[in-house]
Formats: sequence, C-alpha cells, structure tokens
Amino acid sequence: MTFATLTGSMRLIRTVATLLFVIGGTFFSAILCAGEAFTKVVIDPGHGGKDPGSIAFDLVEKNLTLDIAKRVEKLLVGKGITVELTRREDVFVELADRAAKSAGSPDTILLSLHFNAHADRSISGTETLYWPGSESGRELASYVQSELGRRLVTRNRGFRPERLKVLELAPVTGILVECGFLTNRWESQRCGAEWFRQIVAEEIVQGLLRYREAAE
Repeated sequence: MTFATLTGSMRLIRTVATLLFVIGGTFFSAILCAGEAFTKVVIDPGHGGKDPGSIAFDLVEKNLTLDIAKRVEKLLVGKGITVELTRREDVFVELADRAAKSAGSPDTILLSLHFNAHADRSISGTETLYWPGSESGRELASYVQSELGRRLVTRNRGFRPERLKVLELAPVTGILVECGFLTNRWESQRCGAEWFRQIVAEEIVQGLLRYREAAE
C-alpha cells in the first residue's frame, strides 16, 4: 500500500520512509513515497539525426519519440509546468548535451523517451528505468510505470534500475520510459497509431503529476 501524501506541516523531499502499524496483532509496513515538487520537466526524445534508434515494420524510433515528447509537452504546459525539449527536430544530440539541458534549473526532472526492440519478436510491453541508487528516480519511475497501460492494456514490464549514460550524467532526478516494442508486430501497429501515442503521453503525464502531488 502506498501513501502518496503527508498532511499537516510534514513534507519530505526525495526520501522514502517506512511506516509500521498493527492491525489485529499483525505488523504491516507501507512505503511513504514523498515525491518531488518539480516545476520544470526536460523531455528528451531519444535518438535523432544520424541515430535513428530502432527500426521495425516501417517505424523509426527517433520519429516516434519526438512525437510523444511534443504531446507530453503540450499536456504539461497546460498544467502550468515549464518544459524544455532536448531536440525539436530530427537532429543528433550528444548524450552529454541532453543531460546538460537539466543543469542549473532547480526543481527540475528529466524524462527520456524511447521505444524498445528485441530479437524475440514475441516480447512486448512498457517499462521505466532509473539510475541505480537513486531513490527519487525509483519513486518517479514507480509513479509513471503504475500509470502506463491502464487504458491501453499493454504488458507492464515494471520499473528497474539501469546504468544508462543519460541518467548518469543528468544532475537531477531522471527516468527513461520505454513506450513499447517496435519489433512486436501487434505492438508496433499500436505504436504507429496517433491515438496510442496520445494515450501513452497522457499516462506518462498522469504519473508525473502524481509524483509531484506526493510532495505537496
């Protein structure tokens, strides 16, 4: 069970506390996910330019990530949140430059967007990755991944730590969302549809907002 908010004057930032309580003589524990009151999101559409990312069934990852990034941006701006994209066109951006976009701005988080691929074309689903040892990254990943697939009925592959360079270099809390497997024929058809990408964007934003609300 997750408690998303704390009442009164208590406020935790980037921490996780465990609450122990007793019901009928049995001990239970719950994780208090504090969240983070971010005011800016740096959105990183994976790949671009000379780096196409995954290609399968006539879909190119770099195009899809940029499309979803702009959808997420529109939704966040509508909520009064400042947004910056690491790229707005089909251009190549070094990983260090992507991560640097989040530097120097307090209360900022990094959202990197990707699509997956695998030699086994039966594999499908969404997953969210965070830098190992980052508690705030783990919390953010848990909120976003818990929303993904609610309306789309996609396989939930969970959230897990991964040593990804863009997350290592980012000086702020960051996650990388894998929005689906382009190598799975059924899922690639959905990834290529605008309605699917719009819902993915909405679910990501819902997860981000829940994470922020947990700090209020």
